[in-house]
Amino acid sequence: MGYTAVHARWGRLDASLDDLGCGRSWADVHRVKGLELACPECRGRVFARISPHRARHFYHQVRPRDCALANESPEHHLLKLELATAARAAGFRAELEVGNEARTWRADVLVFDRQDRPFMALEAQLSPMTPQDARMRTDRYAADGVAVCWISMEKRPWERGVPSLRLAPPRNRGDAWTVRYGMARYTWATPHTVKTKAAWTHISCFLDEAIRWILQGRVHAHTGPDGTVWWTARSYVQLAVVRARLEADAEAVMQEVAAEQRRQAAEQRAAAAEQRRLAAEDRRLAAEQEAQEQRAEQERLTAFFEHAASRLRCGPRSCSWSAPPPARPSHAATRAPPTATDCSSTAGSMRQARFNWPVWCALTPQRSPGGLRT
Repeated sequence: MGYTAVHARWGRLDASLDDLGCGRSWADVHRVKGLELACPECRGRVFARISPHRARHFYHQVRPRDCALANESPEHHLLKLELATAARAAGFRAELEVGNEARTWRADVLVFDRQDRPFMALEAQLSPMTPQDARMRTDRYAADGVAVCWISMEKRPWERGVPSLRLAPPRNRGDAWTVRYGMARYTWATPHTVKTKAAWTHISCFLDEAIRWILQGRVHAHTGPDGTVWWTARSYVQLAVVRARLEADAEAVMQEVAAEQRRQAAEQRAAAAEQRRLAAEDRRLAAEQEAQEQRAEQERLTAFFEHAASRLRCGPRSCSWSAPPPARPSHAATRAPPTATDCSSTAGSMRQARFNWPVWCALTPQRSPGGLRT
């Protein structure tokens, strides 16, 4: 099943258009015997007919296995028709199942601009596809200057990395298709400050509205900070840029404050380390001074004791003290001080002996065995 066919003389036929895109009517191809029409994909013979839902299309008499158009599902064909209808309602020329000359891509719906140049491909992607394939196929369109929007009806792993729309089919006949994911706006509570909440929020709208906004340039594909791609207005992007700049400025201020705090903390640590060093130096100097004082005291005491020891020695000749005669001494004699004899000089006189403490120790009265003082 497909919406396009090729005639040898008329050229390309589009069943979704009233004039088939070549100035012919549907009656010229529908149930016309002997009319040879070919599939633009596999070049096999096709015929014109109308589905039970009153959709005009072309079908293969024998479905080939290698023809992409022949193996598309009815949902795929219906979605392509909806996309083409929405593009035409927006005022643009749109053709179904159009490929480039190199046959590197074939768009489900190819939209042409005011100068009749292809600029947008609308791809109804209902079959599975990897994100890598989606990126590769998008790049193929971009190589020919054609943008692309991928449309699905279920959540797909590739919808975050390429411009896409996720649709909800109509519940009842005659209802409109709606966009559930892919269109977003930027909301920022007033007043516009860093502290007020701001976020990208996805919105729902009708499919024809979304297609009109995309084709008219009112929205464009925007890549968020996390790499997610969605369609949004440029005013929202500018608002997000303003918010990002405020956040960047606030972050820069916070970093400066943090750097200043780290610098002050480093200075405080350095000052504390300097205080500890000075305190340690003071303790070292105090310890050295105390050690010097102790050495000086020790030297003074050593000199004192050496001098005292030299005073105990009386030179090269020793001093002796004579005891009183063995006769019974009188009371007065017991009180008389002893005399020094055999001294080397007159320095051993009684006067000197009287003030020499070893002499006075020697003159301390002692008791005799008989109880008398001697």
